Amino acid sequence: MMRRLLLTTCLVGLVPLAAPSASAQDDEFDDEFDEDEGGSGSDATAEEEALLEEDTEEGEPESEGGAADADAEAHRAERLRMGNSLDGPTGGLYVVDAAGGAVDAFRLQLATEFFFASDFLEPGDENERVGGVLSLSWTVADMVELFASLRSHANFNSQEEPKLFQVLGDTSLGVKVWFWPTPVLALGGDLVLSLLNRVGDIGLVLGSTSAGLRGNVTADLRRLQSPVPLVLRLNLQYELDNSAKLIEDVENARYAALPDPRLREYEDRHLVSRVERFALGVNRTDFFNVALGLEAPLRAAEDFYLHPMLEWTLAVPVNRQGYDCLYIPDPEMPEEPAAGQDGCLDRQGFSSFPSRITLGVRVQPPVRGLQGVVGLDVGVLGTSTFVRELAAMAPYNVMIGLSYAYDTRPPPVPEPQVREVVRTERVEVPPPPRGRLIGRVLEQGAETPVANATIRFPGRDLTALLSGDDGRFATYALEPGDVALEITHPEYNPATCSGTIPAQGGDVEVRCELVALPRVGHAEGRVTDEAGAAVAATVLITGTATRTAMSDASGRFAVRDLPPGPYTARVEADEFLIKQVQFVVNARQTASVDIALVRRPRRPTVTVRPREIQIRRQINFATDSDEILPDSHPLMEEIADVMIRNPNLRRIEIQGHTDNTGRPEHNMDLSQRRAESVRRWLIEHGVDGTRLEARGYGPTRPLVPNITPANRARNRRVQFVILERE
Repeated sequence: MMRRLLLTTCLVGLVPLAAPSASAQDDEFDDEFDEDEGGSGSDATAEEEALLEEDTEEGEPESEGGAADADAEAHRAERLRMGNSLDGPTGGLYVVDAAGGAVDAFRLQLATEFFFASDFLEPGDENERVGGVLSLSWTVADMVELFASLRSHANFNSQEEPKLFQVLGDTSLGVKVWFWPTPVLALGGDLVLSLLNRVGDIGLVLGSTSAGLRGNVTADLRRLQSPVPLVLRLNLQYELDNSAKLIEDVENARYAALPDPRLREYEDRHLVSRVERFALGVNRTDFFNVALGLEAPLRAAEDFYLHPMLEWTLAVPVNRQGYDCLYIPDPEMPEEPAAGQDGCLDRQGFSSFPSRITLGVRVQPPVRGLQGVVGLDVGVLGTSTFVRELAAMAPYNVMIGLSYAYDTRPPPVPEPQVREVVRTERVEVPPPPRGRLIGRVLEQGAETPVANATIRFPGRDLTALLSGDDGRFATYALEPGDVALEITHPEYNPATCSGTIPAQGGDVEVRCELVALPRVGHAEGRVTDEAGAAVAATVLITGTATRTAMSDASGRFAVRDLPPGPYTARVEADEFLIKQVQFVVNARQTASVDIALVRRPRRPTVTVRPREIQIRRQINFATDSDEILPDSHPLMEEIADVMIRNPNLRRIEIQGHTDNTGRPEHNMDLSQRRAESVRRWLIEHGVDGTRLEARGYGPTRPLVPNITPANRARNRRVQFVILERE
């Protein structure tokens, strides 16, 4: 179901009042000649220093106008670092600042919000909500700010039909005005006008037009004589909420569709549910909103600021519309609503009022105008006490946003300051000529770069170097003459190369070649039975190369000179099940392949029938899990043996079945996971995965009626159905 396009217009017609002007802070001038370069003392005479000091003392002191301008610049810099609230006007996350940002500054913010909760609106429900908001504000004058925002969100609830509700967009437009009665205190206000779309369609419902009038107070303690990095804010707003008009047609249509309607004042089946009220943001009352917030603008480093925020909001319902709530009490506890029913505002009282605490931080990196914001809402009231008049409060909400402030005013250009100094220039004698060997280590005959080769300097006390991924290296700067190098690498024979640095210095290119060692590996292992006793067996190794070996009396076998790569060892022995093991051979390394065979049972528990591979015992899993228990591993070994010995069975469907205990969808998922777990086990133990298909049927194909524990145990099974023979 789609909800509304919310258009909120904030217009406040307060009398324009003066506000302090603003500009950037003065930058201190750092004299690069305060100390002589290189750490030496100044060569200026005492008389010259006295003249400089006298000239400084006779300079004109800063005028009162200059101090006032500097204060205005500092104040503007503070306001320039302000960010948008989620609804558009400057402030915190929800609490609006009484004043605006820096004059002629434009701010744009994009934020997302989300939460996921279980057992929130209905018992056993899964509720998910994801949304986004785009907000902007523009301070057009010393006391006027224009702002706007656009909201969209989607809400999913597993217990509601339909499960998904979408809000197409809430748009707010507004203007805020303010004045500064003192340098610390700002007073202001705004007016909100809301135009809402009809439910499930696009088009305005004029009767749902809403409005709100808000007064704002801000105390900026940074402007005290002894500054404190703290901003306090208070908002008081009366909100005319007519959103209930959006659902009148829906509730009328539902009432008309009831086959046996009661009197309208005693009928509740046509009313929108608490999930619908929450998803669509519908209320049947006005609100008196109270909001308190504090923000601590902290300078963490040069041009890097952190603004921690703490806010509290409370919405006090006002039943201006005179909504008559239908209360259905619990027969045993009349003071509580009946199971599945919502309460009424006059009975549930304060615990149903929407209220939250918000924690957040605004981060301002050295990039001019860029800000990031992170916030967390924690629902205080209205999260578990539901009434027919109000939309519920989310138990928590996470917000992440990014904003950018563009200042249309160019930064002030500081006046140049000229100062005479006397310093001594030190002339450095150029060092003697030096040079480097710029080389590359390559494999002889293949032109392949050799990475991580070690380059040493025999006869020189220098740290060894490593060649890069492309085989290149560059030596230290060395004196002219012959330079010998020793090149080593664990996969190559050692080698030497050399180069000569000319008398005038400079870089010289050299080429160093290494001869590769043979690149083969080996495999060794032991074949045993389940008790660890040696077994004489045939070991067929396939992969990059194919080899056959026999285990000796101790069960050991070895295969030499295998090219690197993946291999499969297939082990066969009389009276034992076939077993296949995968392993990897690396160059100049020996892979260890130890194999434990399972003795073939005297009476086979796995047989091949015309249409299925029949097992006489069931595969056991952990309770309500797809984990195969260890006591079923011998049976799984026998199943793998039958499939390996019968390659003509080209396609086999592994079927998972359950009894009818529990929810059908859960049983379908469990049977699918168990079938896939059996398929993975067989693939890991040598069965070609292209022959196997896994499918869960849940309780849909019982062998016997699910009326006794024994029958239900028979229905909990895994079957192997032959789909295709060669």
